[in-house]
Amino acid sequence: MKAKLGELFRRHPSLQLNFSNSVYPATSFNFGPSTVCFAHTDAANDACNCCHITALGDYDPNLGGHLVLYDLKLIVRFPPGSSVLIPSAIMRHGNIPIRTHETRMSLTQYCAGGLLRWVECGFRTVSGLAAEDPQGSAAFRAALTKRVQKCIQRFSTVQSLLHDLAEVA
Repeated sequence: MKAKLGELFRRHPSLQLNFSNSVYPATSFNFGPSTVCFAHTDAANDACNCCHITALGDYDPNLGGHLVLYDLKLIVRFPPGSSVLIPSAIMRHGNIPIRTHETRMSLTQYCAGGLLRWVECGFRTVSGLAAEDPQGSAAFRAALTKRVQKCIQRFSTVQSLLHDLAEVA
């Protein structure tokens, strides 16, 4: 994501990131007062990159505001100030409501998949690439399987996590 966005920013120097210390090109603020997300995926986000979610507010994290990762069958205590990186395009997620007198807000940073495809297709849409450069389009489509495999390899497995744990210990 950083490399592809770097190409975009070099080509369009008037563009700038929302925050100087973040690689994410998009940010959503949910001001509440009681931000709740039901089970969903963010299909427009890039599937190979995680989004960054931060919980904010004043609520009892023992009684509500938990992060729910439906596909993993996990409910995670998620106090105000907590952050998580999840592949939101492919992992269903949401959160548990808080009590009526409490507040919960969130800050989410992410990258649209279409933005990265725009760069990969030579600063045009996939359909624009197909219309203007049939050979380039064929090469782009042929490389999809390789890109998907590379993306999958970024995710940890139980075995790799056990190995990492042993290395740290």
